[in-house]
Amino acid sequence: MDKINPKFLKKGLFQKKSNDSTQCLTCERKCKIPLDETGYCQTRINLNGDIYSFVYGLIPSLSFNPIEKKPLYHFYPGSIAITIGTYGCNFSCFWCQNHQISHPNREISEIQSESDEFLSPEKLIEIASKNNCQGTSISFNEPTLLFEYSLEVFKLAKAKGLYNTYITNGYMTEPVVRELVKCGLDAVNIDIKGDANMVRKYCGADVEKVWRNAKLFKNLGVHVEITTLLIENYNTNNETVREISQRISNDLGKNTPYHLSRFFPHYKSHDYGLFDPTPKESLYNAYRIAKEPLEYVYLGNLYQSKYESTYCPNCSRIVIERAGLGIKNHHLDPYGNCKFCGYFISKI
Repeated sequence: MDKINPKFLKKGLFQKKSNDSTQCLTCERKCKIPLDETGYCQTRINLNGDIYSFVYGLIPSLSFNPIEKKPLYHFYPGSIAITIGTYGCNFSCFWCQNHQISHPNREISEIQSESDEFLSPEKLIEIASKNNCQGTSISFNEPTLLFEYSLEVFKLAKAKGLYNTYITNGYMTEPVVRELVKCGLDAVNIDIKGDANMVRKYCGADVEKVWRNAKLFKNLGVHVEITTLLIENYNTNNETVREISQRISNDLGKNTPYHLSRFFPHYKSHDYGLFDPTPKESLYNAYRIAKEPLEYVYLGNLYQSKYESTYCPNCSRIVIERAGLGIKNHHLDPYGNCKFCGYFISKI
């Protein structure tokens, strides 16, 4: 394709060739891509029989965020992560809050062909160090699309003593999970968007693959937190909340932090009859249900300290007091244990 800017090209690490196409094995869509065409995410192309990412180093979004914004509440609280994202997505959620880059109005190949900006992994880590960041976070759109870029960033970050995080829908293949961990991924927040039917109908995906990866990350030693964006009449019913929270407890452990976030209409939400934020009462109800099997449950986009702060499950004392995206106070020892009773709370 004449439009592709070669400076952003990087050969895909996982792929499989066949007679008339090449299969991308980066995410669980496993797109079979004909010559000169792109896959579902619009960021991978078949050039001369090989799959290439054409967003390697194409970084339209960069900011310095508190780790709490991810949200990651039990992983180096109060630290700052350089946060980046590119274009595209492998999901089709109508409520996308980052749709300007996840689902831009123009072809991504056209956008990148006009860009003269290239951010190398080396430059990214240099920027992180100069701005006193403690880690990296690949976020905004689906970070799996920056997989090959991530590997280089993670290795360089580790050499500088920085941590690495992914904020993800969790729909990558198993070899991708293993390679990310091998190269230095430390923590993930995985979005469990609803039950199997909701994820299939509105995301075009199999939620079981997401659960599989959450368990795999956990088993490989990665810190895991889970988020569900609560959308009224889609995933706020008692059965769905109970099913997800119980499965988190069973599969990942009762001490896995669970973030229930308030929905505000974005992207195509009005096409689905959604004009208002999720009622607060639905969040409070979900909180009560999720707290039965889980030690740590938080309400996001509500900005009430009671539901943002961390209470020790052992002695019930407040150990991390939050306000918005900031930490007002914490009572953790140098090892992340509760100062009052010694119960482990957070990596620190």
